Amino acid sequence: MFQITIDYDKCQGDEECVNACPAQVYDFEDDKPVIARGEDCLGCETCVEVCPVGAITVEEV
Repeated sequence: MFQITIDYDKCQGDEECVNACPAQVYDFEDDKPVIARGEDCLGCETCVEVCPVGAITVEEV
């Protein structure tokens, strides 16, 4: 199981994580990504890699 954290102070709302996630974990609401299906996270860290400002972390729990 994986814990996803979004630092909304850093997030620019560019939807890169939403579009890149192969498990479709994120939704986009009010100009920001939200973790809608965190239990589906594969731990691949694709969202971490595509975030241009480093606003996302993924940790195994």
